[in-house]
Amino acid sequence: MIIAPKQESPRFLGSHAFWIAVIAVALIAFGLVNQYSAGISLSAKNRTAAFERQLLYVPFALLAGWLAFRVNLERLREYRWWILGTAMFAMLAARIPGIGVTVNGSWRWIDFGFFRLQASDLGKLALVIVLADMLSRLQRHTIDLRQPVFRYNSREPYNPFTAAGWLDCREGFVKPSLLIGAICGGIALGPDLGTIVLCATVGGTMMFISGVRWKYIIPTFLICSAGFTILILNWGNRFRRFTSFMDPWGHRENEAYQLFEGMIAFGVGGVTGKGAANGLQVRAYLPEAHTDFVLANIGEEHGLIGTVLVALAYLTIFWLAFRAMQFSNDLYRLNVCLGATLFLVLQALVNMGVVTGLLPTKGISLPFLSYGGTNLVIMSCMVGLILNCIREAAQSPFKPKEARA
Repeated sequence: MIIAPKQESPRFLGSHAFWIAVIAVALIAFGLVNQYSAGISLSAKNRTAAFERQLLYVPFALLAGWLAFRVNLERLREYRWWILGTAMFAMLAARIPGIGVTVNGSWRWIDFGFFRLQASDLGKLALVIVLADMLSRLQRHTIDLRQPVFRYNSREPYNPFTAAGWLDCREGFVKPSLLIGAICGGIALGPDLGTIVLCATVGGTMMFISGVRWKYIIPTFLICSAGFTILILNWGNRFRRFTSFMDPWGHRENEAYQLFEGMIAFGVGGVTGKGAANGLQVRAYLPEAHTDFVLANIGEEHGLIGTVLVALAYLTIFWLAFRAMQFSNDLYRLNVCLGATLFLVLQALVNMGVVTGLLPTKGISLPFLSYGGTNLVIMSCMVGLILNCIREAAQSPFKPKEARA
């Protein structure tokens, strides 16, 4: 699949970028409000600790977003292997005792003393930049031979058993798949199954949009799904967590305790909520109200109106970014914008699905709203990359190429 760029002048792209930036900043500010509100569940001495630590990361997040917005994307792709190597090294180092730290049985963080780095978030950023560059360079091997408008003039049906067919398979499918597999393998050292599925979904979508053939994608998806199912079935603790969301009332004393209390928070909040810092669940019943289940705290204190507005904020970012992608005449920038948007929006949708009981419980944070400095900085970088791609699309409107012979 290839998104064909539109040919009219993209005059509205500036307003799209403006509103994406405004929504991101508004989410960061709203996240700080909820971090302060969630602090009431802590002791009087430490009730503002999470808020203060998150506030310290905000300037770094804004700086990182601005740098991602201003960076030269062509120069950035020259450092793609350094970016990938740094991410892989960080994910390996997080598994080494003494360097990495374990939280709830997972090795995902590197402790620097004054802050902790979540290594898997670097893997997300590396996946967007490196895979976008790879798919752009290998575009001639991903497009369908039966579509002569892109590269080939031949209208002969594609034959994978010819020398050219095997070359296209190796260059256009195997290499990008190995890149995604390497990053997912590094994340698996955590382990962090939710982030693995997220990265595989984003990477697979980027490959599909770049023109990789269905005959490669569908069998790979089925094989990976079967392997993931076998892994879950033979991993007792993960299997119980994976299935408990289907019956939270039956598992409310163990695996589904957090989900059960979160659903109560939504019910208590009603339509308008109980007001900021007036939630009861966060005071005594709902653990991790400032991290993965921050949406439940929003539901109790700001009601259905607050949760709907949060969901609409992420969907608006997706819609504005998607409209801007249609004016890109460069596959590299298209994929950078696509990957950054998917990581931001899909992560939000997965978190919302988990908190509302529609998806199995996974440690996926809500971008800009959940506590976590690394995720805040990386998600700000994603927004900066989106704005960067929109800015370049606005400055260089699409110009039709000369007709091919």
